[in-house]
Amino acid sequence: MLLALPRTDQALKGRFRLPPVVPKFNTLGYRLFTAVWALVLVLAIAGPVIGFYYRYTEKPNNSQLFLGSRAGFAVSPRDATVVRFTVGPHAADSGLIPGDHIIAIYGIPLPKSMPFNEKALAEHANDPAYNLMGNVVFAEGQSEIPLTVRDPDGRVRDVTVTTGEQHVDAGARALGISPTVLSFIDLLHVFFYPFLLWAAWLLHRRNARDIVSSLLSLAVLLNIAAEQPSTVFLTAMGLPRDFNVALYDLGNILLLTGILLFPHGNLSWRVVGLIACLPLLMFLRGTIYQTYFICFMIIGVLAMLRRLKRTDSSEQKQQIRWALFGISAYAVLRCISIVCDSLKWSTDSFGAQLLVEMASGLSFAFAMLFLQVGLLIALLRYRLYDAEIVIGRSVNFAVITLGVAAIFAAAGDAVKQFIYNYSGNTNSQGPIIFAAALATIMVNPIQERVQRWSERKFQKNLFLLRNDLPQSVRDMRETASLDEMIGEILAQVDRGVRAVRAAMIVNGCVLNVRGLGKDEVETWRTSVFAQDYRTDICEPSDKLFPIRVPLVPSSGDEEPIGFLLVGPRPDGSLPSRAEQNALAEVSEEIARAIRTVIKREAREAEVIDLIADNSRRIEAIEAMLGDGPGTVSAKRSRGTA
Repeated sequence: MLLALPRTDQALKGRFRLPPVVPKFNTLGYRLFTAVWALVLVLAIAGPVIGFYYRYTEKPNNSQLFLGSRAGFAVSPRDATVVRFTVGPHAADSGLIPGDHIIAIYGIPLPKSMPFNEKALAEHANDPAYNLMGNVVFAEGQSEIPLTVRDPDGRVRDVTVTTGEQHVDAGARALGISPTVLSFIDLLHVFFYPFLLWAAWLLHRRNARDIVSSLLSLAVLLNIAAEQPSTVFLTAMGLPRDFNVALYDLGNILLLTGILLFPHGNLSWRVVGLIACLPLLMFLRGTIYQTYFICFMIIGVLAMLRRLKRTDSSEQKQQIRWALFGISAYAVLRCISIVCDSLKWSTDSFGAQLLVEMASGLSFAFAMLFLQVGLLIALLRYRLYDAEIVIGRSVNFAVITLGVAAIFAAAGDAVKQFIYNYSGNTNSQGPIIFAAALATIMVNPIQERVQRWSERKFQKNLFLLRNDLPQSVRDMRETASLDEMIGEILAQVDRGVRAVRAAMIVNGCVLNVRGLGKDEVETWRTSVFAQDYRTDICEPSDKLFPIRVPLVPSSGDEEPIGFLLVGPRPDGSLPSRAEQNALAEVSEEIARAIRTVIKREAREAEVIDLIADNSRRIEAIEAMLGDGPGTVSAKRSRGTA
């Protein structure tokens, strides 16, 4: 019988079909990409180093730390006429106070509101009011500038401010910060660059012809080359700002492309359509740019969740989980960075703005770090099976932090409101002390509850190992044979820690194995790795059984009755510390159950032997009383008849 197959030429006629996956680089494509990658790598190394050197050797310019600080006060780009706070003691002596509205400079009136961003400056390049405000905000050198201000109560007065470096430096010293350190307050993320460069190198070199890994590697390098302090280097080279912005946009486009194609470059018209929308980032700016970028990050997370639900491969599921961890952490921390960037214009003190600036820089750096950790592990396929533990711990930290912060804020506000209602005093430190004490007390209960919840949610295998295995051995020790119970124990251990092999040694004998033969375990026992397995629970250099858990029936100083031997995971990594601790926790219950079954089987064997012995004695007595074993029974039958 012949099968009627559709003709391929007809199936493709009039319709273009996508390949199932993005093809790997051919030789020419690989060489061209590697040349571009090498150039960007040089820029990503030289840019931060030389830019940092320029910042270190040039004259300190802390006065331009934020808008208006050169004149001793801070304003917002949304309106440069409103004083947010003063900077340093010299500005406070000038008579300026937070909330003052600058209505004139050198007696020339200013508009009611003055947006002071790139767009506004370009539109009002010839406006005298903007030129005067530019002298206050940007002018170099030291000079006295008279201002006319209206305070929040409506009083108009004249003040004179002195521009110069002294305001920010004095404010930093008042906070205990060196002005030199302040010069690099926006470069804290540079400390993460060595790891990011190493991650980019591994992503490209370990999977040289894989497009997804290479795109993600190039995206990291472009982001490094486009951020501070590389920007200083690019400016010193005479390159226009548009070139710097293009590098940054291209890095984000490649990053989102790699995420949408992760992990194996599977193609569909939906994915192609999304990737085709990414170049629009080159034409967006400001809040719209950030919103568009975050929306695509969310789409990437949702697409990975969809792939996670559809895939049947255990290894690919672990890859996707690690990638989800990295991308989700990146999205959350990037959002925090964006929020900090917007909140810094609402702070009401010099110290608060510095903290927000630091939080913004560090959250951006940690975002890149977590993203690279997740993608690096996923694409290199090493320690894939720690994804649930890392995600669970991250969730624990986030939920506990939010919970404690919520308790602190709620308790502080409640006590403050209570004091205000009865005494009208809101300056007492009592509410803060009470809230801090309550939050400290609640940390431990919150941690225990959150940890139990996250284990059930993100570490189900470990949760079942820790909770179900002891119950199983308690149920089986009264009914199952030793071989049956040990077989079930090894099966649950394999599921709990995802080991490729396991074995059980009891009273010096190998009783059961999984994933290999008993003769291989006996050979291992004569090897050098087995010499210390009675004392070391973990031996990383042992590739066959790196985990050796002693089975001690009680918490006393008894000798172990056996050992549980556990192999590595499918990716070659060792069970995590949490999994090793879980095995150690259940080992005593396993040992007791084994001892109980051994004693029960010994008693049952004695009873069977006793019954057999009594049966032989009865047969012997019957033989002595008659002609054979059936004589007495036959006589009884005749007598009854």
